[in-house]
Amino acid sequence: MRSIDTALWRLVDGILMIAVLGMVFLIGLQVVSRLIGNSLPWTEELSRFFFIWTIWLGLAAGFRGGQHPRVTVLSDLLPAAWARRALNLLAAGAAALLFIIVTRHGWDLMWQQIRFGETSAILQIGMWVATLPIVLGSGLAVMGAMIHGLFPEDYATIGDAQ
Repeated sequence: MRSIDTALWRLVDGILMIAVLGMVFLIGLQVVSRLIGNSLPWTEELSRFFFIWTIWLGLAAGFRGGQHPRVTVLSDLLPAAWARRALNLLAAGAAALLFIIVTRHGWDLMWQQIRFGETSAILQIGMWVATLPIVLGSGLAVMGAMIHGLFPEDYATIGDAQ
């Protein structure tokens, strides 16, 4: 099971790396094309798609590693370890519930875009390509939040395994 988990998150990291490098390349190409007076409008749209993928998969990766922003004032005041663990589990459950809702609505939106054949303005790519990372990222965030809540002691080994 650990090898499947590791392979999944390595795949997510690989997609993130490709998206970030793609954005850097495309924005650089856009700058150069503007300097020579022949702007390439498709680079802006494609870099925006890469940015959306980066946001949602990066969010999921952050929840997986417990690197999401959080307020620890209340948990720091709790003297008992079991109470801190219960509070962390409650927070993980709330995050998972939020991302279940986002996944569901993202799924509905994506299928609506597929049914209606909605495409992007310049590249004529199906808009579901920009909605798919919402579904994948929020679905992975559910998994990451629950792993974070249930197995907080594994963070160091999970980060090392990637």
